[in-house]
Amino acid sequence: MPQPHKNAPDDLDVYNMAASVGEEFGYLVEFVQFYRTDGVYTTAFAFRYDKEGKKEIAHQALHKRDNHSKVTQAQVNFTLAFDLWCQFDGGGATAAKRGAPYGWNGRPEKLTARKR
Repeated sequence: MPQPHKNAPDDLDVYNMAASVGEEFGYLVEFVQFYRTDGVYTTAFAFRYDKEGKKEIAHQALHKRDNHSKVTQAQVNFTLAFDLWCQFDGGGATAAKRGAPYGWNGRPEKLTARKR
């Protein structure tokens, strides 16, 4: 019988990450789930209320998993909350530098022919 990973995040870790977004950036975190035939979609929103009482959404993150996935919902929610935190901190958890790779001198690397 497979054993659960002891280092996987649980609901307390999700709470701590969502509370960190609130404490450091002043936004609330909300998770919304949709169950569909092709999987479970979870969307996390970072929002706050403006003076008129309307939701002002700053950032959002989306995760899709299969219906029979071994990943727990707490792991999904922690990943989404961490992604929101990274977006506020500047960049996002999945942000990568696009374009050509750069060398040590800061210039784009030139393509060279492959040696046989």
